[in-house]
Amino acid sequence: MNILVLGTVHQSGIKYLLNKSYKVYEFEDQNLNYKENLGIYDGLIVKMNKIDSEFLKQAKNLKVIARHGVGYNNIDISAINEKKIPLFITGDVNSTSVAEHTLGLILDITKKISLYDRNVRKNNFVIRNSFKSRDLENKKILICGFGRIGKKVSQFCKAFSMNISIYDKYLDFSKNPTEFNVVDNLEGSLSEFDFISIHIPFNNSEKALIDKNFLNNLKDTCSIINTSRGDLVNESDMLIHLQNNKNFYYGTDVFNPEPPLENSELFKLDNIVMTPHSAAYTSECVDKMSLYSAINIDNFFNKKIDSSLLINKEIYN
Repeated sequence: MNILVLGTVHQSGIKYLLNKSYKVYEFEDQNLNYKENLGIYDGLIVKMNKIDSEFLKQAKNLKVIARHGVGYNNIDISAINEKKIPLFITGDVNSTSVAEHTLGLILDITKKISLYDRNVRKNNFVIRNSFKSRDLENKKILICGFGRIGKKVSQFCKAFSMNISIYDKYLDFSKNPTEFNVVDNLEGSLSEFDFISIHIPFNNSEKALIDKNFLNNLKDTCSIINTSRGDLVNESDMLIHLQNNKNFYYGTDVFNPEPPLENSELFKLDNIVMTPHSAAYTSECVDKMSLYSAINIDNFFNKKIDSSLLINKEIYN
């Protein structure tokens, strides 16, 4: 069996497949040479490359796709369903890494770590007298999306004695009670929060959650943290809001597009903290994502499907 790997992955998964006698073809991020022989591949491990009907027309022998992670908005589900190609994700291997990264962005923004670092390097030691940093204790945070990552973020915030509220339109909290305050209507409550952390999926039929209307309902000193998807934020509206509200902060690990444009106006601002979609890229997490992606491929060909990791279950009905 020939397996195509699109994007740089940890060698744990590659070694697993090689030991199982698969032939593995790796292509680094942004390397488009993979398009030359798409017809030879039986399986695919994919990170961020777009998988659509055009891709599938050339990948005529493709039988299974393993997503290197849990999000799959880069994959056209209708197109793979039409071809009867199952899509597997890695499951809960990255929630701790992303939750920790989220807290890191919150701490950086609150304690002004990146800002202070830049100034100390410029011999501006007296910036300490600007008293810009704040404490997290008793600050109000709204966690949008209460899945695995959102739950872990809430526990980290609880350890810092923050006041935690949660919003998740897909959960029935009468059946799944929680110790935290539940927000039913976003629009009516945005102005009370010091932090808003985004942990919801995005599908291509949705519009951005955070636009100028959303932003204009926030308090001036609010901070938004996004470790979910860049599509959830209207970056044009976000840029204008950052430019006009110097006490508002945005901490983001994701962009639209990715990577951000080289001349992005976001780079000129001090009230934004950016990381390169790396929340799940700890050494421990990338090891597990690569290995579990490989296991999903091997399980499929050995008829050991883990249905809990299968996205398009309907193709088996």
